[in-house]
Amino acid sequence: MQASHEVAGQVPVVMKFGGSSVADLERMRQVAARVVERARVQPVVVVVSAMGKTTNELVAMARALREPPPTRELDMLLTTGERSSMALLAIAIQALGRPAISLTGSQCGIITDHQHGRARIMEVRPFRILDEVHAGNIVIVGGFQGVSYKREVTTLGRGGSDTTAVALAAALGADCEIYSDVDGVYSADPREVPEAVRLGELDYEAMQALARAGAKVLHAQAVQLAEERGIAIYARHVSPGVRGETVIRRNPAQRAGVDAIASDASITRLALELRPGLSHAALASLSAELGALGLRYLRVDGDGASGLLSRSQRTDAGAARDRFAAITRGLGRSLKAAFAIEDLALVSCIGAGIEERAELPATAITALEEAGVQIRQVFTDTRALAFVVASSERLAAVQALHRRLIGARAHPSG
Repeated sequence: MQASHEVAGQVPVVMKFGGSSVADLERMRQVAARVVERARVQPVVVVVSAMGKTTNELVAMARALREPPPTRELDMLLTTGERSSMALLAIAIQALGRPAISLTGSQCGIITDHQHGRARIMEVRPFRILDEVHAGNIVIVGGFQGVSYKREVTTLGRGGSDTTAVALAAALGADCEIYSDVDGVYSADPREVPEAVRLGELDYEAMQALARAGAKVLHAQAVQLAEERGIAIYARHVSPGVRGETVIRRNPAQRAGVDAIASDASITRLALELRPGLSHAALASLSAELGALGLRYLRVDGDGASGLLSRSQRTDAGAARDRFAAITRGLGRSLKAAFAIEDLALVSCIGAGIEERAELPATAITALEEAGVQIRQVFTDTRALAFVVASSERLAAVQALHRRLIGARAHPSG
């Protein structure tokens, strides 16, 4: 990515607004007013998501025609959501008397690899953005999208507008502010756990773990990129009257223990059983093929393999299922059985030094048992203690774990 830039002695700020913030024209006008106010004191680059549930509606239409939809055409379709938002917001800003211009991911120099549905940003060339800022324009960028070296339109996966914002902030040497309908990151979703409290600061690793576990405030790839580039992220409420925030940066080491509960409500467990005798080379090839699917908690050994596919965090989940089916067919007589178990959820306890707290699994399991939640699988690493449960029992699991493991222990809000 490019080195940092200054514009007329001032570094721009990157402001990202999520889909709920621009869900209708009235909210679009409110965002426009906030952007114009900020632009009076500092150059502004805005990254915007598709309006409301537009992405889900477009995916549903594509799936109604073919299941799964071809990933290239799905990318072409889904980018229209952000393009509509960016053009409408530019028009709303112009209606307030300020010059503004909308740019697609390709127009503003976001270069990705060739993966449709979950592309990774390889380079940002922000020359067009800098030209427009120099010309006095507020620049509105469609998030979630880029262009590959093959000149193909690509998307960055669910939550990819966060990644767009962080990548542009890194390229411009700017601060990155993420606006949504919550004032930061909470110890659980406050709409589901009323006693959840805002976490004033989080380090990059904890935020990545929360994002991978299903927390919707930030996207995991965006946080990883912020860590690599040393960009602080400020998660704030879209309403200017709400002053709370969570700052994600290289914060001091956290004490060991659970700080937040996150969940993913739409999980499929993919698994296969192997007959004895698969060669080391064939096992290595299988591991590489399954690894490319991006499954969570992937396990591969001589007896078989299993991993978790998040349908809620990916637009290409159907294509991933098809690739898994092709992999199993390729195993031929070595395959004993293959499974795709639906209607599951992943509930994760996130914190620091989880593996160092030997009492945590027993405490968490007791809490789930008392809540009547059946545990299907348990996973653990340094940042997460995760449970696979039935989708219908997800909320009960979240509430029971928060009550037992966090409660009054949660960090005070900043």
